[in-house]
Amino acid sequence: MASTLPFEILIEIFSYLHPKDLYSLSLVCKRYRTLLWSKISTTTQDIWRTSRIRYILHPTFDPPEKMSEQQYNYLLMVVNSCQFCGECCRYKLAMHWEFRIFCCHDCLLQRCISRNSLMNDWKVSGELLACLQQVITPPRSKQKLFLVSDIIKTLSEYHDIEAENKRLIWIQEKQSYINNMIREHKKYKAQFELIRYSNSERIQRLLNRFKFYKHTSTLV
Repeated sequence: MASTLPFEILIEIFSYLHPKDLYSLSLVCKRYRTLLWSKISTTTQDIWRTSRIRYILHPTFDPPEKMSEQQYNYLLMVVNSCQFCGECCRYKLAMHWEFRIFCCHDCLLQRCISRNSLMNDWKVSGELLACLQQVITPPRSKQKLFLVSDIIKTLSEYHDIEAENKRLIWIQEKQSYINNMIREHKKYKAQFELIRYSNSERIQRLLNRFKFYKHTSTLV
């Protein structure tokens, strides 16, 4: 019966469902996936937006720039394990909005290098270092880490620019983007933790970052 219902009826039904249910339905058949998975359909985006507003008790921000409602709902309410290894321990996991990834501390560290390594081994200048997105909330307090895949992408962008004056413009724009990303991360991080964690869990997560600082200080 559901496979023959008019789209108008399905849209009305879907608007009452939790984001997790919408994700499950998107895997049922091509018809549902077509309706629920379009990144450009205003109807599809409205379905997910309505679900988000209905099931998240706190007011939420609109999705970050260039992020669909589907991805936003997934990061806010659905994902609960490391996207790389499947780790499920809540105290070992963190959302990194600046890279749009949800992963455990170990997997993050495996994919990052320190500021010292960038300067000494990669020979990245201070000017270019300011154009690289730092992990804003590292697993341990005061770590200065950078995601390798993001480093490669950013440095490739820079070296593809031949004209010196255009490189200078790119550097200014990139540094401005990084500053905006820091502000965005703080906003979305606070929202995510309010939605996902209790007060006691938030305190414990903060303590965990400081507790093992000495153990990992050699990475800084």
